Formats: sequence, structure tokens, C-alpha cells
Amino acid sequence: MKYILLLILLSISIPCLAVDIEALNPIETIEVKPEGFKSSIKYNITLPHKYNENSDKNYFVLFDMHPRSQPFISGMHDWLSHNGEWPWLKTIVITPADYNSEFATVFKDLVANPSNQRILDIIQQGILKKVDEKYRTNGYRIFNGFMGNGALGLYTLINRPSMFDAYLIASPTLNNDFARVLTDAPTKLGAQYDGMKFLYMAIGNHNYEKSHIDSFKKFENYLAKQNNTKLTWHSNNSEDHYYMSRPIVTLLNGIEALFDDIHHDLSADSEISQRGVEAIISYYDKLSKHKYGFEISAEGSLKSLAKSKETQNPNEAIEIYTKVTELYPDSAYAHASLAKAFADQGDVKKATNIQSIALEKSKSMSQWHQNKHQQYLDEFKNMLKD
Repeated sequence: MKYILLLILLSISIPCLAVDIEALNPIETIEVKPEGFKSSIKYNITLPHKYNENSDKNYFVLFDMHPRSQPFISGMHDWLSHNGEWPWLKTIVITPADYNSEFATVFKDLVANPSNQRILDIIQQGILKKVDEKYRTNGYRIFNGFMGNGALGLYTLINRPSMFDAYLIASPTLNNDFARVLTDAPTKLGAQYDGMKFLYMAIGNHNYEKSHIDSFKKFENYLAKQNNTKLTWHSNNSEDHYYMSRPIVTLLNGIEALFDDIHHDLSADSEISQRGVEAIISYYDKLSKHKYGFEISAEGSLKSLAKSKETQNPNEAIEIYTKVTELYPDSAYAHASLAKAFADQGDVKKATNIQSIALEKSKSMSQWHQNKHQQYLDEFKNMLKD
């Protein structure tokens, strides 16, 4: 009998899991030929699942300079974004199709002469520009790099920060002051960035990394001393993983930290929330304009602040809940929260009227949500009868 039940369960679940694996991460190839190069550089462009179907959607861009990073980046991205874009928002991934000797020479030229930024010109005016022209990008770019490529990411951050908005750096080879990164960091990290910048970097204690740990910590100290409020940074200098695991773990941790602000509300005791309603609204306005390119709702964070005040200052809580309904007049749950606050204060009649509005607003939502709001309304009506 248990085997029959197992077969039934499998027959139910398998259709839900059936996917065309090749369609999950469609790859296109584009070519860029920098001035003076004998041959073009080929790049793989890994598109998000259903990119062609979602023709009205624009996407984040992640750039990595190692050809062999494509499989693990695209696989991680598809897995971490397929369930409602949580925790990784849909992203176009750019990686070289193969090793290019001419590009490698340009990289070496940078190390020999840090003022020679030709490699940044090739990336910015060549590949990034071409991707923006051909694909639906939203303007937000992420640099992902390991070892020497990671060091280049830090060089880019302090010398041309506008190229990328976020930098995910694993085990950067900063020993010997790569391209004057350590020399220039103290002054250049204080630059006024165009919008909000994000940095996540990590290093471990493997033999290949040991010679770079002191330099890594020195860069950490420079970050700690800078007062640039537009740069948010995180670092880990004691990751307990194998060397070849570092770029994978760093990418995962970096992505979770980068997009944490859209997946979690601010706690009522956070520094921003403690400054009040307008500070919360301003924070989400900056996120919307300077990071995501679309509106990020402050509703959840405002309601968390209101809830924290219900016992000690119920009138202020009501004011905040009311403000939320004004900011998000079409939100059923904004009205439902206000209704519950009035009910908790004993004004069930007002709660019933407001919950009726919430129920009406929920009609654009799934049946489950409509049922939930009907349940809330019925509970208030029953309270009135009592």
C-alpha cells in the first residue's frame, strides 16, 4: 500500500517539476573588438528564464571575467531567482566565452602601470555598452571577481566606481599593492559616488590566500575609516571554506546581503526606523531611485514601526497606520492593519468600515487573500453583534 501511495505522490509532483533544462538559462554570444585588437572578444550572455516572454521587464547585470564561472553563476542564479525572484532578482550574466590573450595583455599593462585604465575602457565602452544596447538592462550592474579579477574589482571601485553599483569580491590578490589599490584607497574611497554603492568581500586562510590576508585587512581598515555614506560594505576575513569554494560562497553571501533590503522590512528598533516615519520613507525612496529602478514599498517597515507603538503610544500607532493607507491606497493589507489597530483599541465599528475597504481592495488579489480579508471582516461584524 505504501508503494502505491508513493507512486501517486510522484505522479502528482513530477509534472510540477518538469522543465526544459536548456531553456532555463538561454545563452547568446556577442563579440566586442577593442581598438587595436587583432580579433574580437567573445562573451556569453546568459539570460534569465523567460527573458523573451517578459518583454516589458528590465534586468540587473552581473559581470564576471572568468570563462569557467558561467556554469556555477547561471546555475546559482536560476535556483535563487526562480521562486519569485527570492533572494536573487532576475539578472543577465556576462562572462567571457574563452581566454583572450590580447585582453590578458591589457590586464598585465594595468598592473605594470596603474594609471593606464584601458582595461576599464574596454569593459565599460565595449561589453557593458553593447549589452545595454542589445538587451533590456535596468542600469544596475554587479561586478563579481575572484583573486586577480577580484583585485581588479576593487581597483574599479576606487578609480571608476560609476561602472558598477555592487562589487562581490572573493580573495582579492592585493599583495604587492595591486595597481596601487592600497596606496590610493585612503583618499579615493571618500569620493562622492553617483548613487548608492555596495561592496561585499571575503578571504580565507588557504595557502594561496595567506600572502594577501594582511593587505585585505589593510583595505578593511581603510573602509572602516572612510565616511562615505553612499558606500555600504561588508567583509569577512576568516571564511572557513576551501579555496575553490570561496568564489561560490562569496557570491551567495554577497547576493543575499545585496538584496536583503528588498526581502526584509526594517525592524522597529533599526537606526532608520528610530528616526521616524519620514526617515523610513526617504530610505525606500533612495532604494527605489538609486538601486532598483522601480518602487520599493515602505509599507512593511512603516507597519512594523506602528506595531511597536501600539501599547505605549496607540494614538501615534494609528497615525502611522493611517499614513500607510495614504501612501498605499490600493493596498488591502494597509487598510487591514489600520482596521485591526482600531479594533484593538475598542473602536470595532470603525474597524469594520475600514476592513470593508480592505476587502474591496483585495478583489484584485488571489482568492486566498480575498477569503482572508472576508474572514477579518466577519470577525469584526461578529464582535459588533456581541
